[in-house]
Amino acid sequence: MTFLLLLAVCFLAYCNGANDNFKGVASLFGSRTCSYRAAISWATVTTFAGSVAAIVLAEALLKKFSGKGLVPDALTTSPSFLLAVALGAGATVMVATLTGFPVSTTHGLTGALVGAGWVAAGGQVNLGALGKDFVLPLLVSPVLAVAAGAMIYLLFRFARLRAGVTKELCVCVGVEPQVVAMPQPGGLFAAQATPQWTVTAGTESGKPAASAAQRAMSPIPSCAGLTQPAAMSSIRSSGTPTRSHAATIVRPSRSSVRMCDRPPP
Repeated sequence: MTFLLLLAVCFLAYCNGANDNFKGVASLFGSRTCSYRAAISWATVTTFAGSVAAIVLAEALLKKFSGKGLVPDALTTSPSFLLAVALGAGATVMVATLTGFPVSTTHGLTGALVGAGWVAAGGQVNLGALGKDFVLPLLVSPVLAVAAGAMIYLLFRFARLRAGVTKELCVCVGVEPQVVAMPQPGGLFAAQATPQWTVTAGTESGKPAASAAQRAMSPIPSCAGLTQPAAMSSIRSSGTPTRSHAATIVRPSRSSVRMCDRPPP
């Protein structure tokens, strides 16, 4: 029986991971911030870290979900009762996961405790403890989350408006060729485009950002490209060539990597 109980607990933990692992990072994948593989990797790492932290932080939850106070104490040490709770909760969570039904393992465990307790002990299930320790938190927690989410969003929105950051702002990092004219004997000038790292703040339309903080960054157009060094060229001139002159004789390599998915202006 002990081995079966161990397998049932592992099954419940597996179902819990399959259902809850991705929820914390779903917004990363939904907003296309990262790929599915990257999001699920973050979820796995952080969930494992939370599982380790639960050894210290989840002592109160462990006591509640042991069933003490909800069902008679004799049942909480019965292997058959614990086996029924683990299998019932795990099966419920797995079915919900496969069908895409939003459910928490907390719901499954609460229902399994009450269901197995009613079958085993009848009217000895403590409905008062059920309402106070399980049902009330399940009803209040979504309301608290709504209030907390709204307040945090308002704070971030206020900070964004104060900083002058628009919703269309993008920051592009790349390398731009910088043309350097080098005088040579006999009136020759060698012009070469050397790569230089640049950081640009702009909007989706390609216009420079309006805030002072954004203007303090590189003034180059938005969405700079990462370009290979240009080829060397030389011309004969009676005077020092200007940047525009040098640009006409320097032809950068065609191979480049865009750091943003928006075309340059």
